[in-house]
Amino acid sequence: MSTVVSASDDWVPACGGTETPFTTRTGRVLLYMWNRTTGEHAYYDVAQDIFLTSEEACAALDMC
Repeated sequence: MSTVVSASDDWVPACGGTETPFTTRTGRVLLYMWNRTTGEHAYYDVAQDIFLTSEEACAALDMC
């Protein structure tokens, strides 16, 4: 189950916009994002065009 993101959310690459996509140990290409409105951080799956839940990110990063 992926995170639902509304069109009004203001997501940008984290680290002041300098974050770049990376390939995880499990082969997914993710981008670490920051929401300028809510202050939240999340991982975005570039290939699938979805934001991951915390559990999905943990699994994708092979850290669970």
